[in-house]
Amino acid sequence: KFDGVVYYSPSIFFGYLASKIKKACQCHAYLILRDMFPQWAIDEGLIKHGSLIEKYFRFFERLNYSSADCIGLMSPKNLRLFENINGSKYNTEVLYNWADKDALPCKSKVFGVREQFNLADKVIYFYGGNIGHAQDMGNLLRLAEAMKQIKNAHFIFLGQGDEVTLVKQTIEDKALLNCSFIPSVSQEEYKLLLNEIDVGLFSLSAKHTAHNFPGKLLGYMVHSLPILGSVNKGNDLIDIIQDANAGFIFNNGDDEGFYKSAKELAMNVELRENKGLNANQLLVAQFSVESAASQILISFTKRD
Repeated sequence: KFDGVVYYSPSIFFGYLASKIKKACQCHAYLILRDMFPQWAIDEGLIKHGSLIEKYFRFFERLNYSSADCIGLMSPKNLRLFENINGSKYNTEVLYNWADKDALPCKSKVFGVREQFNLADKVIYFYGGNIGHAQDMGNLLRLAEAMKQIKNAHFIFLGQGDEVTLVKQTIEDKALLNCSFIPSVSQEEYKLLLNEIDVGLFSLSAKHTAHNFPGKLLGYMVHSLPILGSVNKGNDLIDIIQDANAGFIFNNGDDEGFYKSAKELAMNVELRENKGLNANQLLVAQFSVESAASQILISFTKRD
């Protein structure tokens, strides 16, 4: 017998199982909604609006939502977007993403990326995670190309996804000697690598209507890294990161602003350090494991 069910989306296909457990155990379920699929795929043109495949996914999406007693979305704007699409028929709240603020790996161990790519004196701009359409990797590659003239800057792209070929081909075709690509690594290796970098990068497609909070940002915050990113218009992250003075965030398409801040971070070590410390403080204040767990448990007790 279970006292409660906490399930995570994606995937959108856990709704039926959550519903069965609820019924068998007479308990409540909490859905942590981190990705509004299939909406983002429709925004990207990967799924045609009104198509049979959209209807198929929408069926499971509705089942997923209706199985939950409460749905936690990652930001206030995401919550408003969800309610604009689905009305007020679901019980919803904001549940910010989280990370273990004490989960630093042993400092005596290193991934060795500086030695591997001969980057001893470089300022490393790092993107790690899914490399796909939703991230618009062309956006980050444009930045890397613009930064070719900044001799102490180097970009590392790590991960897998449907735009890996784009990344590799662009690096080769444009002779981006200031860029390196690394295939996916283990979580432990990933954390070790974060010890060696200087700036945490991220990108979201301008076509998005949802306001995602990429989980990779939390890793950057844990390691006290300044954040440099580009998002879809109106995304909460612009206010969250910049109000905390934890980095620079721009609307996707503002290449000039993106480049200017990237250059500034390359030239000013004190700026990098200050924004990195502020990023870590933001994590402790707003994105801790403890606060997320407490909020979910309160949701259960409210309905007992």
